[in-house]
Amino acid sequence: MARDFAVRFYHSKAWENVREYVLMRDAYLCRMCGAPATEVHHIIHLTPTNIDDPAVSLSEDNLISLCRECHFEQHRGEHCGGRIREEQYEYEFDENGMLKKKENPPG
Repeated sequence: MARDFAVRFYHSKAWENVREYVLMRDAYLCRMCGAPATEVHHIIHLTPTNIDDPAVSLSEDNLISLCRECHFEQHRGEHCGGRIREEQYEYEFDENGMLKKKENPPG
């Protein structure tokens, strides 16, 4: 559920468009576990001071697709300084854009 300061943002057409783009970019798969993704996560979390900065709120570089469980884990504190570390991902995209399990997954 969106925090009060973000409700309007999450109902905006700009968010709907970038959210759909990120899900398609990630083939509707969770970037952490490979399960079907239903949510798009801000790597740098939104705050009242950065929500109006499109480089944070709408940048595809700050967004990843996650399943509900992994998204919950990220917001429960399984992150590093408010940013997901790249090495946490178990899956990556190869040179052809196909999802593959990392050769040396984290953990």
